[in-house]
Amino acid sequence: MVELAANILKRSQNADGGWGAVAGRRSNTEATALALLALRSAAVDTAITDKAKDWLVKRQLADGSWPLNDSAKGPSWSTALAILALSGLVEERNQVVKAGNWVLEQAGGKPGLLAKLIVFMKGQKKVVRLNQDLIGWPWTTDNFSWVEPTSYCLLALKKVQQQLPAEKVQERIAQAELMIYDRMCDDGGWNYGNSEVYGEKLWPYPDITALALIATQDRRERQENQRSLRLLNDLALKADSGLALSWASICFTLYGQDDAALKKSLAQRFTKTEFLGESKALALAILAVGEGAAHFRV
Repeated sequence: MVELAANILKRSQNADGGWGAVAGRRSNTEATALALLALRSAAVDTAITDKAKDWLVKRQLADGSWPLNDSAKGPSWSTALAILALSGLVEERNQVVKAGNWVLEQAGGKPGLLAKLIVFMKGQKKVVRLNQDLIGWPWTTDNFSWVEPTSYCLLALKKVQQQLPAEKVQERIAQAELMIYDRMCDDGGWNYGNSEVYGEKLWPYPDITALALIATQDRRERQENQRSLRLLNDLALKADSGLALSWASICFTLYGQDDAALKKSLAQRFTKTEFLGESKALALAILAVGEGAAHFRV
């Protein structure tokens, strides 16, 4: 499967060296960063990975961040994935450090006046259940913190923390971990943003649960991690999504768990659909089935 998926991914590389969501779409930072990690892991022709690396390097903004693509000029959450893609490359150390310092300066906003207004209109039932003082990272600058971008940014900081201001990076990591645990669903696992809305319990998703566990892999002995890991095993075995299966498999590898059943399901899913040629799904499947989990180890 790795060879077949890698061949599809290679053929879908754009002339500029990047990847879009699918073949022929505009190159974007998320797809290119994951494709670069996957093809480095699969040890393909370095000419292909060098073009991808150059695409990323050329698009880093002056403040150290990356935009999502060439038409979206502002900084984006995908900076964290660019850090992961370049963090193992010695020659790109300066770019990675600059990006890490940018991530350190970013923070999600609080729900604010609108949420308070909705609470007033709905009576005293809370819109969401969360600690507003715990700050992670948003999808877009200065907006509400979500579990997925917080997990990406937390993982990126942990990968390069030795190259960043020690006190500041440790404080930011600790704050983000507290936010992730605060958002955990009652029985373990994570939803996209919160565990409860309008008094209704929300359910965990396998891909988000896996990402949160990957981001907190160095806290694996915590009861929250162990409970969520057990839950992920049940969620992933019922999943039909290539993304969910891949992230879960990577997570299990990092935690030293048996992921043979997940890899089998992932290969069967690929045989049926080839993930519709989606760059992100192909890249993550290559990383999951091969040795790519090492890129996410902290």
